[in-house]
Amino acid sequence: MKRSLIPFFVLSFLLVFVSENLFAQFTISGEFKMRGEFRDGYQSLRDSSKTPYATILGRARLAFDYKNEKIATRFSLNDAWVFGQNYYSSDTITKNTVNIFEAWLQYNFTKSFGLKVGRTEVVYDDERLFGLSNWSMWGATHDILIAQFDQKKRGYWGNIGLAVNNIAPASSYLNSYNMRNNYKYLGYLYGNFKLFDNKLTLTYLEIIDVFQKYSTTTTKTKTSFDTLFIRDQNDSIIGTTLLPVVTKTTTTEDFPDVLYARGTFGASAGLELKKWSFFLNGYYQYGHIRDGRKLSSYFYTLWISFQPVKKFKIQMGWEQLSGNNYSDTTGIKTKVKGFSALYGTSHRAYGYMDLFNSVVKDNLSAGLNDLYGRATVYFNDKMSLETTYRWFSIPYGFLSVTNPKKGQLPYTTVKTSLGSEIDLMYIYKPIPNLELNAAYCFFLPTATMETFNKIEVGKSKFAQYAYIMVTYKPSFFNSEKH
Repeated sequence: MKRSLIPFFVLSFLLVFVSENLFAQFTISGEFKMRGEFRDGYQSLRDSSKTPYATILGRARLAFDYKNEKIATRFSLNDAWVFGQNYYSSDTITKNTVNIFEAWLQYNFTKSFGLKVGRTEVVYDDERLFGLSNWSMWGATHDILIAQFDQKKRGYWGNIGLAVNNIAPASSYLNSYNMRNNYKYLGYLYGNFKLFDNKLTLTYLEIIDVFQKYSTTTTKTKTSFDTLFIRDQNDSIIGTTLLPVVTKTTTTEDFPDVLYARGTFGASAGLELKKWSFFLNGYYQYGHIRDGRKLSSYFYTLWISFQPVKKFKIQMGWEQLSGNNYSDTTGIKTKVKGFSALYGTSHRAYGYMDLFNSVVKDNLSAGLNDLYGRATVYFNDKMSLETTYRWFSIPYGFLSVTNPKKGQLPYTTVKTSLGSEIDLMYIYKPIPNLELNAAYCFFLPTATMETFNKIEVGKSKFAQYAYIMVTYKPSFFNSEKH
């Protein structure tokens, strides 16, 4: 979107909604987020040939919200960029970073039932399967229709979501859709129950996402022969020879009518007591992955927290994502057992160095175990310090070998331990809506982690990561206050 169009959208929005009745609420809000990072092992281990580097990321959002008894809507813009990616003195934007982040409309047929349609964030529970991806400056939204059921006075609310993705311009139902990271169809059912004066929360979630079979590209080689005439110095033909001509033809075949569905269902339970909190959830995944193989995998997590005094809290947890046993070379040809965290938020769940973000989203992975402990000190209402220790491992002692040589096994035997990560995070909120977040993290890898990152054993360098982030969320206008 060109920046020159933004004032037009803003003015149009104001003219439409400010003129509505006095019982409506209209707000304009924003977000400014800037994060400076020092990366020396962030997302992947590095060897001595790699040097650390620093970068600065930025995000700005502008949101317009309107609601009355029947209608609610939101329109928001998101501008996410890396410092320096555009020329500092030019009227030409070489990389356009502004996009429509959310644009949705909700109509409430009754006080307990409504429909929401458009581009929106989708988040449930601990963001394990649907999340904001708020650590990323780009975030995550879905183009979707959501039926909303609200019986919160009776202790229940739930959603039914449906999405149908297509290419632009819209084409026929079974046309090819090869955006590899996108589902072609999505449906889900979510329910949330509150019991015992909201102390116990029970939820369930069923998700079906459907993908088109990967396209295949084949190259055929054809050899033909041209006749070459041999001439003498008088230009007389004295013989012939055959000259080979090699022609290569590449063909890509799409499979718009070959669809593979993946199902995920499970439930969670959370109990909040005066000083103790307990949380348990688990999911099972079934169906097929995108290459047609069958899928059978699982995930579960359990954590317990204890807050003996207002200024101190400790938490311990364990979770496991099932993985593939690569030594079972026969079984893996027809069935995979790796769990995918789908569209969840990974940064908050698997260490702030984001070393396992791709692992937890991949059904072909070796899986992941995470045992962790966390202590948080609240100095006051504005300041806190958090320390987290995590020990990572894999369920089976095997890692896959990419493109094995002839006669080589497609896996290698390793120990299950991957290593430990320690995260230190400081948060300071000097005034409402303003937050300073700083962290220093480091990872102590094992030989298995080095092998996993395709680094020669013993050659990885000390892995560390640090950042300073400032977030401010101003409220520019609220009709209820005017």
